[in-house]
Amino acid sequence: MTQLNFENIAAIVPTYSMVGDTTMIIKTDGSKQIIDHSIRTVLNRLADSRATNLIALKQRASSATEQRIFLPLAIAPDLVLSAVKVRTPRVPGDTCTGYFNLHALSSLTVNNNKPYHATIKLTGGTELPVLWTISTVKKHLQYARLAMSYTAHCPEIPPSLLPIAIKIVGLVHDILSLRSEKE
Repeated sequence: MTQLNFENIAAIVPTYSMVGDTTMIIKTDGSKQIIDHSIRTVLNRLADSRATNLIALKQRASSATEQRIFLPLAIAPDLVLSAVKVRTPRVPGDTCTGYFNLHALSSLTVNNNKPYHATIKLTGGTELPVLWTISTVKKHLQYARLAMSYTAHCPEIPPSLLPIAIKIVGLVHDILSLRSEKE
């Protein structure tokens, strides 16, 4: 796999190609690169390049968010990946989850082209249609921010504040959901 700079990754999404199930790397300049490996392999290699493993990364994210699935991955300070459902698998067992870099998010809009509910616009102009609603994407963005701050080893923030931060994320999500329902 070609070495990618963390600051150049805007999204990592599963895609079908002529060789089967592959991974597309969307870069911050809008260019795309197809890699003949699974999402899991790409994520493992990115984590390995930072001298950590994907299991440990997921355990930290799970501790920060109190979630078990669709976990955000704070791989590096400039690569914080938020999970998002981007496709319906053609074959059972194919992944439907992609990831976008929190730092590459430009905007989030409603998508009226079913089955998609939202569109994530990335730096570089790429638009990524997703199967989740805007409310769900925003909730996962909050989880990504929480995971990022949790893994950022900040000694002046006591660990006892983590449960409070988790509750605040939940409240902010609920407020945003109510606000979007009114609009």
